[in-house]
Amino acid sequence: MPSVPVGVARPGGQKASVTVELFLDLCCPYSNKMFKTISEHVAPKYEGEVKFVFHSVAQPWHAQSCYMHEASLAVLDSAGPQKFWDFAGALFCKQEEFFDDMVMDKTRNELYSELAKVAEEVGVAPAEVLNRLQLKPGNAGSAVTQRFKWATKLHRSRGVHVTPTVHLNGLEAGVVGSGWSPEEWQSFLDYHLAEAKHAA
Repeated sequence: MPSVPVGVARPGGQKASVTVELFLDLCCPYSNKMFKTISEHVAPKYEGEVKFVFHSVAQPWHAQSCYMHEASLAVLDSAGPQKFWDFAGALFCKQEEFFDDMVMDKTRNELYSELAKVAEEVGVAPAEVLNRLQLKPGNAGSAVTQRFKWATKLHRSRGVHVTPTVHLNGLEAGVVGSGWSPEEWQSFLDYHLAEAKHAA
């Protein structure tokens, strides 16, 4: 069992009254769109009021998605939550370079090396990432495999299939869409923050 909560909270929301969980795939264009809206326009406005948590959901029909999420967890393990969020943002910006047709003929190690270079762009040493992605003998995985298993178990146990999926305070918020504007997020969050205040 995990000794700490599964998912990566964006720094600054530890005392927030409202929690928004984002179930995202780093290879999913719709996840990309939502992440950019949240990280660039929404989360900065609600610093300290709303806790945003990133949950890794690797969609198996994009085989390279597993490697992308493994690299993100290696960044988390070596450099902490802020660098994880920075890495996710940088990787989303380069997402098309990791689409199916772009990686079909690349090896696992080639992809790891490219992902480590993305980590370097946000100030994480590539060697730190690659060390954590180094496979153990046999079929035992790497230093991040167990964390990845917990992430996968969590989204499966909560019935998450589509990316992105958003949960508000533990329950799925089916009304939220990847195409939501900052203004739609503001209306949604302001309502729930006001309700949380009244309930306190």
